[in-house]
This record gives sequence, structure tokens and C-alpha cells, in this order.
Amino acid sequence: MSTVFIVHGSFGDSREHYIPWLKQNLEKNGFEVIAPNFPIGIGKQSYAAWAKVLNKYANKINGDTIFVGRSIGPIFIVKYLLEHKLKIKALFSISGFNCFINVPDYDAVNKTFFLDEIKGFEYLCPLRVCYISKNDPYVPYYLLDMFTKNIKAKTILKADAGHFNTETGYATFPELLTKIEKI
Repeated sequence: MSTVFIVHGSFGDSREHYIPWLKQNLEKNGFEVIAPNFPIGIGKQSYAAWAKVLNKYANKINGDTIFVGRSIGPIFIVKYLLEHKLKIKALFSISGFNCFINVPDYDAVNKTFFLDEIKGFEYLCPLRVCYISKNDPYVPYYLLDMFTKNIKAKTILKADAGHFNTETGYATFPELLTKIEKI
């Protein structure tokens, strides 16, 4: 079975939204699931700090690995894989973006994650799927759409999903579970 990494977003952790549910259900079905808690908050969160955490699991990242990233998580994953030239099986991006969102605290902690240009990611990751919603209260739709296009991913547009959090009904995420299980 594949190893699945689940990467949370800024000011978040692995115990929020659909992450615990997804982890539990994937493990029931034989997947190894790694959902680290990355340093968060001003003065703690940075690309380097998150990479240091993921480096501990580098031996688990290979052509059979699946990543699920939420919010700032997907661009962190893309940058890390490009930097280390690591090939994986799939990336599922949930509300992923690669640009300032004009929310001062988030922009402050996210600034080191962004890439000026994304080239060649499709060669490292053959299956790329982005879940986005037009009513995301944090990330404007055009930035979500831009990220999807920049990583050359399949877009799944969900109505009224917001930022895919518990507040918009995403304490569970059966569709995502099914898609992971089918690859």
C-alpha cells in the first residue's frame, strides 16, 4: 500500500477539519498515513521549518507516495519535491495557492513558501488534483484557479465548500477518500 502524507495549513494542525477522519479511514484500508504537525505562527512557521519536519520522513517519499495538502500545504509540497527532485504518485490539493492573499498574519507566515515559477512539477507527480471553491473566504478564486493551472492539475470545483473546513461541512471528506483509494 501507498504511504499518504497529509499536510495541514497555516495556523492549523493534524487534528482539525477532515484530517483525523481521513487518516483513520485510510489506515483502516491499509495505507500508512503520516500527518505531521508543522511549526505554526509568526516567528515559527517558515518553509525551512516545515522542510526540517518533512526531512525526517524523506525515506518514505517515493514513486508510490500520495500527498494531500490543505491551504498553504500544497505549495509547500510542490516546493519541497522540486527542491529535492523527488517523484511521487499523486498530489491532492485542497484550497491550494501560491501567492499573497492580503491577510496580514497569513501573508507573514506564508511568504517563504511561495515560488516565482513552477516548472516541471508534472514530471515529478503524474496525478495532480485540486479541490477549489468559488466562495473561499480566505483565498480569492482566481488565485486558487491560478495554482491549479500552474501545476497543470485537474480541477474539482465544489459549490459552497469555502476553505474546505469544518465550518463548511468538511469534518469528513468521503469523495477525497474514494479518490485516494482508487489510485
